[in-house]
Amino acid sequence: MQYLRVLLPEKRQHQLLLMRPFVCLSILAFATTILFAACSPPPDPPTDGGVIGGCRLPYVGNPNEPMEVNVVAIGPGYELVPVTDGSDVTLMFPPQGGRVVFAGVRARNLNPCAVRLSGALRDPSSQQVRLDSRIINLQIAEDGYGQSDVTDIFTFANIASCPNQWSDQDLMDVPYELTVSLTDKDDRNVTHVLQVFPRCNEPGQVEACLCQCDSEYVLGMMCYPTDGGGIKDQDASIEDAAGD
Repeated sequence: MQYLRVLLPEKRQHQLLLMRPFVCLSILAFATTILFAACSPPPDPPTDGGVIGGCRLPYVGNPNEPMEVNVVAIGPGYELVPVTDGSDVTLMFPPQGGRVVFAGVRARNLNPCAVRLSGALRDPSSQQVRLDSRIINLQIAEDGYGQSDVTDIFTFANIASCPNQWSDQDLMDVPYELTVSLTDKDDRNVTHVLQVFPRCNEPGQVEACLCQCDSEYVLGMMCYPTDGGGIKDQDASIEDAAGD
């Protein structure tokens, strides 16, 4: 291997000698930055990492008092209605189709951020259950309660009820067991178990609701609402047409 020596003018050699310290310092600074980045501990997690949506709502009520929780639901006109033992609950038509009970809460003496809301509907005949559970932020009402927001169905337990593929009886006009449970961030819990009467009373949706929530409904059946509600299967409809 041969080496070729390049001779530079004296002025150029002087410039290279002046630049050498700066190049060395730049390389040293870069290496130091990489070293500190590799050895630095990871940043502390945010203190509100468990709070959904960056919730900063104030405490509702008195932290020294037990939680107070009342059950509510979305009514047929999309209004917030109280639910007590023996109340009607509307089987509502949701964006995803079918029929659901929108079960929510009004509560105080709790942190309204990131509470867990659970709702379940039980058939007292078969003991079959349909349930929904979610973490929500409660809306602060004018009276100081934290509550499910009637303009946001995701702050309610969306209990899928119809099409009726699970209950031994009609899903309307007979008693069912509704369980609503609320748990705050401190793991304090209040649960209500109520007897309710699901109703097909949403305006413009009554006949379709009566059809889907009938005890005789079977998935895939051609469902034709009759004059008095209920359902007819396809064969029955053909026989009626032939008789006419």
